Amino acid sequence: MGKLLLIDGNSLMHRAYYAIPTLTTSKGVPTNAVYGFTNMLFKLLKEEKPDFVAVAFDKKAPTFRHLEFEEYKATRAKAPEELLGQFSILKEILSAMNIKFLEIEGFEADDVLGTLSKKAEEEGLFTLIVTGDKDALQLVSEKTHVMLTKKGITEMEVYDPEKFVNKYEFSPQFLPDMKGLMGDASDNIPGVPGVGEKTAIKLLKEYQNLENLYNALSAEKDERVKGKLKDNLLAYKEQALKSKRLATIIRDVPLNLDFNELKIKGPDREKLINLFRELEFNTLIKRLAESADGSGERKQLEKVLQIEEIYKEEGNN
Repeated sequence: MGKLLLIDGNSLMHRAYYAIPTLTTSKGVPTNAVYGFTNMLFKLLKEEKPDFVAVAFDKKAPTFRHLEFEEYKATRAKAPEELLGQFSILKEILSAMNIKFLEIEGFEADDVLGTLSKKAEEEGLFTLIVTGDKDALQLVSEKTHVMLTKKGITEMEVYDPEKFVNKYEFSPQFLPDMKGLMGDASDNIPGVPGVGEKTAIKLLKEYQNLENLYNALSAEKDERVKGKLKDNLLAYKEQALKSKRLATIIRDVPLNLDFNELKIKGPDREKLINLFRELEFNTLIKRLAESADGSGERKQLEKVLQIEEIYKEEGNN
């Protein structure tokens, strides 16, 4: 069984930007986010040894969620210009590494990851999704695990179905139902007023999903939910169902893609090294040189890199 590594580009770039102190080239180009992301990517490729890899990004255009709910993510602060400018640099690096990156208009990176992981499951592949967004936990299954950043980009926690159930007490696919009940402040998803995480989990343990819950509430003989809680649930039924839809990752994004396009290939080392030189990523150049296979390839690299300069103490980094 092959292994697919999927990376949430936006999430990890934001994490890296805030985790790593200000870093710029001698020309004043900010590089901290792309430096942190690339270091993490190298580490993941070395430790996880995937057969396939892809990075997903959000598109600037409004998604179907924004069209359905104008206030979706409206409370989020705008990303700093110093971060936004680094995405194009990262995409250049990914291209030089022969790593496919995907961004689909009308959908978020989560939807692309959800669609790819579903296709991978159908193909019999094991998938590891790397992200800082807990929404991705709804994708956890026996064949899809989620590696969640806990602190910055150094501490990671891997979720499989057992770990998820131990934490939330219900199955991963019902995470959107919990968001439908309690909302999600980070995405400005409203949920039901007065319902927090403990109450949402209790209800889901009892009813499994929102549809079962509301069917029960409409049945006069069901007395398990009473009082103000029942009143709120009934009063905000449509809002709860809409919140669930907003929190649900789409798994059928139209992707005209063959998994062979995601197969691990060797990087264009000369192009990558030239990029790293321009960005003054001296440590990454050294790591790339050390990973070269075969004496012929190493000699070629030494010619390109002028290797005696590489092993000096790095300046900016």
